[in-house]
Order: sequence, then C-alpha cells, then structure tokens
Amino acid sequence: MSKQLARTVITSMTGNLFEWYDFALFGYFAPIIGKLFFPSFDPISQLLSAYGAFAAGYLARPLGGLFFGYIGDRHGRKKALVLTILFMAVPTALIGVLPTYEHIGGAAPVILILFRLLQGISMGGNYAGSITFTTEHSTKNRRGLVGSFTVTSCLLGLMLGSAMAALFSSILTDAQMEAWGWRLPFLAGISICVVGYYLRRSVAESPVYEQAEKTGNLSQTPVRDVFKKHGSSLLTLVLVVMLHDLSFYILFVYMTTHLTEFLHLSKSMAFTINTINMVFVSLITIGSAWLSDIYGRKIVMGTAAVLFIAGTIPLMMVVNQSDQMLYIFLAQALMAVGVGGYFGPLPALMVETFPTAVRNSAVSLTTNISGPLFGGTAPQIVIVFITLTGSNLVPAFYLTAGAVVALIALTRLKSVYTD
Repeated sequence: MSKQLARTVITSMTGNLFEWYDFALFGYFAPIIGKLFFPSFDPISQLLSAYGAFAAGYLARPLGGLFFGYIGDRHGRKKALVLTILFMAVPTALIGVLPTYEHIGGAAPVILILFRLLQGISMGGNYAGSITFTTEHSTKNRRGLVGSFTVTSCLLGLMLGSAMAALFSSILTDAQMEAWGWRLPFLAGISICVVGYYLRRSVAESPVYEQAEKTGNLSQTPVRDVFKKHGSSLLTLVLVVMLHDLSFYILFVYMTTHLTEFLHLSKSMAFTINTINMVFVSLITIGSAWLSDIYGRKIVMGTAAVLFIAGTIPLMMVVNQSDQMLYIFLAQALMAVGVGGYFGPLPALMVETFPTAVRNSAVSLTTNISGPLFGGTAPQIVIVFITLTGSNLVPAFYLTAGAVVALIALTRLKSVYTD
C-alpha cells in the first residue's frame, strides 16, 4: 500500500469511526433514553419510543444521501466528506447536554428527534461517500481489501460506542447512568470529530473523479441518471445491502437490548460480549474482503448468506435458552462470521455496480434506501413482534428471511464497472 493510499484510508477511517460511534450511541443507550425522554408506565413502550427516535435518524438518511451524493458527483468526493463530519458533530454534542422530559416537558423528545434527523442527514452522505472515495483511490486488484477498511472503521466506531457503554455501565450505578453518565460518551466523541475534520481537509481528491472531471465525463444530473439508466441495478443492490443492515442492527445494536430487557443479563455483561465480538467481526471483514479480491465478491458474500440461512435460528436458540455467558458469547461469535463475511466485499461490489459519473449518488441511494427500510427499523420491528408473539426467536426468523432474499438478489446483480 502506497503512502498516499495509506493516508487516504486512515483519513476515511477516522471520520467514519467518529460518525458511527456517535450515531450508534443512541441505540446502545435506548433503554435509558426511553425512560428519560419518553415517560411511560410501560418499559416496552418507552423502549419502542426510543427506538422510534433511533429510526428517525435513518429516515433522514435519504435526504443526506441525495444532498451529499449530488455534491460528491458534481463538486468532488472530498468536499462532500468534509461537510458530513460537521453535520454530525453539532447535534451529537447537543444531545449530550439536552435537558430531559422532567426538565422541559414535551419539548425534550421533539428536540431529541430533531437532532437525530440532523445526525441521519450526515450519515446519509458519509458512509456512501467514504466508500466511493476510499475505493476509487485503490488499485483494481486490491479494491476489495481497501474498501473493507471503510466498513471496518464503521465497526470500530460502533465497537468504541459499545465499549464506552460497557465501561460506564460497569463503573457507574444505574442511578448515576440515568442522572448524567449516559451523556459522557456523546460529549467524548467531539475530540474524534476535530481530528477527522482536519484529516479530511488535507487528503487528496479521488484520482478517478479527477480524471472524469478532466475528460468531461461527469453527469450534470447524477440522481436522475441513476434512476433513468441504472434503476434495475439500484433496486437489486438495495436487496443485497439489506442483509448488511439487518444482520448488524439485529445481532449487535439490538442484541444488547435483547440480552438485558428480555433475558435479564446485566448491562455491563451484555455490552462486554457485544464489544469483543465486534472486534471479531472487524477481523473477519478484512479477511473476507481479501478473499474477494482472489475468488470474487459474489462467491464470498454468497457463502456468508448461506451461513445466515443455515445457522441463525439454531444459534439464536442457544442465546435464548442458555444461562451460561460463554455459550451466549460463542453463539454471537459464530453469527459474527456471517456478518464479517458479508460485510468485507460489499464496498467494492457497490462501487463496481455503477460508473464514475453517478457512483457517489448511486451508492448513497442504495445505502440510504436499505438503511432506513431494514436497518433503522429492525430493532423496533423485532420488539413489536416479540411482544405480539411471545417468541424470542423473532430476530432469527427475520434475519433468515432477509438472507434468503439477499442471496437471490446477489445472484442477479451485475457489477461491471472497474474504473
């Protein structure tokens, strides 16, 4: 890896780490946020309200994807990425100091949801933009591996959020966490933002984009061109990316709530299990991406999808029925193999599905259609159906069905743009 490419990867990873750390903290602290901002006599109603606010951030992502995707295709990948990190920093800091329902009444949840919408707009542009930017800096034979660092940095951000949740849950009492402890991880993310902002300002623009700009091969209307010329590929890729969103938000973001609220594990234990397995997912992600440069994206991702189909339900049964922490940890770790196996090749697959002129907009649309529909709503859907059916296997059935659909879509997808 050249010095310039290494700097590009580090820059992209730092910004992503901050964005995903901040964005996911809301999910990790959903039980506390629900109690403080959405008062109710029913804990499940509080939880549903908190996850509804969590989903609101996802619903705003398409707006961010359209806006920052357009900027990335018309004015440069770098400019779009610099702006996204600023859009995340301000609302995150404000969530950390926002008064609760007890202090300002009904204004508290309204303002909280507004901040989540602003975070969602930022996320809508950052993830797809960083995928496009980083992968376009790579050589063709290492595109899978280089692209995987984007995903890995997101996982590291989520892992850092989980680690912070585990740390504060273990050293503070429940009363202290509810009074002020939950605010600290939100405020701590600002330092990462400052570093990420200055790194992104200093990095070079994508050479692929610069070449397209010099030769006049940019699109004046990239969003319209995506729907008009690449609509079929867009829809198919959304179904492929669906498994990316479902698997992570069920098995890692929602899982801590499942373990604490339904299986009654301690918060510190649930977050610790989650954090360790995120490290495992990160390693598998890099390994699977490397394999995809050798054997192809579809073969590696298809294998991971089959693992989901075959293993999710029995492994979830182990989680639900075991009273041994080791078995719960190992069950999640085995499911993590499928997560990492699917995640690794995905950035390169998305980039290779669309041409340079519309790539940033197309990847943004793909991730920001799938994310709100399948990722952001997954925790709430799962909780509703567990409540209705009384079955703790609902997450496994939902994820298995998603894997079947994604595998079919993967076989139909055409990825032919290697510029």
